[in-house]
Amino acid sequence: MLRFFRNIRQKLLENGNLRKYFWYALGEILLVMIGILLALQVSNWNQNRIEHEQLQNYYERIIEEIESDIPVKQNFLEMNQLVIELNKRTLNLLSSGHPDSLNELKNTLGALSTAWSLKLSYPVLNEFKNNGYLTHVQNTQLKQKFFELYTAIEFTNAMDDYIKDQYLNTIEPFIIRSFNYQAVAMERYQAFLIPGGPSIDYTALAENLELWNTVTFKLETAELYSEYLSGLIDEQSSLIVLLKKELE
Repeated sequence: MLRFFRNIRQKLLENGNLRKYFWYALGEILLVMIGILLALQVSNWNQNRIEHEQLQNYYERIIEEIESDIPVKQNFLEMNQLVIELNKRTLNLLSSGHPDSLNELKNTLGALSTAWSLKLSYPVLNEFKNNGYLTHVQNTQLKQKFFELYTAIEFTNAMDDYIKDQYLNTIEPFIIRSFNYQAVAMERYQAFLIPGGPSIDYTALAENLELWNTVTFKLETAELYSEYLSGLIDEQSSLIVLLKKELE
């Protein structure tokens, strides 16, 4: 093909037809430029197609990851609600100051020693973000929802760490020095423990300010964690709706 064009140019020059040679050369340049532009267009189209397919694949995997995770958090919320109710019951019993009521603390104080939490892990979501695919999301609403979800995960994980620190640094040391844990441990843990040890003076506990504050802080933490988890579930559910629309 190049030899064909070269022969045409040579004949035009040999015939002294510079004007025709000029227009021919210009046309040849334009033809080459058009070819380059078409090649670039095809390359861009192919790249966009590949990126679109990769995004679609990530969307499907993210939906699967989140849909399998939501029930886990919903079950945890039910468990955490039990902790909340028992700690509220403990505070009400302490507030009553009645000896018979205070003896019921043996059925509620065990909730103080719980440190249930979820260490949230989303491999696909993290891979999606770390590999830079978030920048390829064209839907503004969807991109914003991704940012909101990542923020919600970060806050919930921070709360998770706080729960562990609170238990290890505040609650467990207080229980160790204040009363016999085995006597108040929740039923699900009793099978692992050996009955015995000093009896608890529940009446004296009514005047224990450290106990009151420790239970209050535990209740506050459990309530906040439930609030964060509920908010995270809402963010995840909203993201799933938007992702499924993108896949339609």
